[in-house]
Amino acid sequence: MIRHLKKLLSLLLVFMLLPTFALGITQKEEATALIDVLDKSEIKPNPKGLHHYLLVCMDSWGANINNLGYSDGMVLLTLDEGTGRVMITSFIRDMLVLHPDGEPGRLTYIAKEYGVPALVETINLHFGINIEKYILMDWSQVQSIVDACGGVKLNVTNAEASYLRRYSISPTSTVPSMANAGEYLFKGHAAVIYMRMRKVVASNGEKQDFGRTFRTRTVLSNIADSLTDISYDDAERLLNSVLDNILYTNLSAAEILEAFNIAFSLKGTKVEQCRLPYDNTVRPYDYYGGAAQLVDFNKNRELYNSFLMESSYVVME
Repeated sequence: MIRHLKKLLSLLLVFMLLPTFALGITQKEEATALIDVLDKSEIKPNPKGLHHYLLVCMDSWGANINNLGYSDGMVLLTLDEGTGRVMITSFIRDMLVLHPDGEPGRLTYIAKEYGVPALVETINLHFGINIEKYILMDWSQVQSIVDACGGVKLNVTNAEASYLRRYSISPTSTVPSMANAGEYLFKGHAAVIYMRMRKVVASNGEKQDFGRTFRTRTVLSNIADSLTDISYDDAERLLNSVLDNILYTNLSAAEILEAFNIAFSLKGTKVEQCRLPYDNTVRPYDYYGGAAQLVDFNKNRELYNSFLMESSYVVME
């Protein structure tokens, strides 16, 4: 009886795998068929007053614009003049996307292999966003920007505190010195280490890159909250500090001034957070022996469009 059962299960397995073997489908072909991408003509113009700025941080403390590495952090800052909204959206770096050459690969590789404009276009085509402007920096520059903001207050769990104590942060990099769970003022270096944590579950229960993106959004949101009462002169000085600590941007001087004035007019606005992909629209996927994430892009486009368009807009022609 047991032998017959084993034979039946073996035959069932063969029939399940037969279509793949018969067709000679590779994992690359399978992944390509599962990734739904828009055509450029399907990307809609931004509504009037809606501005997207992609913040890209390289996985390096000293990145070289002429020899970029992997993009470690990718966050979209959206300012909406029409509805008075400020939104930050983070992207997990190990999601599988179609690269500019049509081959599947992780999102984090694109800046290194094809350049930052290609990364922007890839995000647009997969998520149906119309991003044009970006700012590129590395972790040392993020550190300097956090310090220019006066640091950032963060609540940490016992597990996070334990990790940070074991890491090479100095006793003076948080106020008070890192001990147990609680609120601390993080200086720039400690804030970067906090954002990069992957091996410790985040306070919202998310793990790995999902937890990392949550921490990044938390840092940005808390910094924005701390600048609610900043004066225009102090904001200008902070802007200069930011501009001194970027690798590159395709924003012109006039566009930087425009973005600054919009951001200042919206100071004090509660920052809305989003993560792409959304929960329940992504699953782990082993891609040629490497951990990746397979995303339902069509569902994410629907959800993200609903998030952006919560209010009525006048669409630009």
